[in-house]
Amino acid sequence: MLALTVQTGYTVTNDQRTETISGRMLITGTGNYPVGGLPLDSVILAIPECTGSIMRVVCTSDVGSGYIWQRIPSTGKLMGLQVPPSGSLTTAAPLQQLPSTIDNNTLVNEAINFVATIKRNS
Repeated sequence: MLALTVQTGYTVTNDQRTETISGRMLITGTGNYPVGGLPLDSVILAIPECTGSIMRVVCTSDVGSGYIWQRIPSTGKLMGLQVPPSGSLTTAAPLQQLPSTIDNNTLVNEAINFVATIKRNS
């Protein structure tokens, strides 16, 4: 099963009402991309310094894979999006979720930068 893991070296700021955690995640494991995305909120909440609830997470590909990574707040998952085969960025084709036929061999080299804003003590 594919999963996200936060690499060591992440940073945390402690502000009065929020925390900001920034770092890099890798997609690990075996199997295919799961419909609906990879669990994200549980990975962020497992960071020891995370002491509240997630307000937002911004994710970007660090390796220029062409995938767009979007947190879905209602599910707490990280969804991978791409331009559909029949479209292009110049035709304003809507993005589509990665198909579940994409396997770990395709995603193993993906590294994802993230910045999470956490509402403290909530």
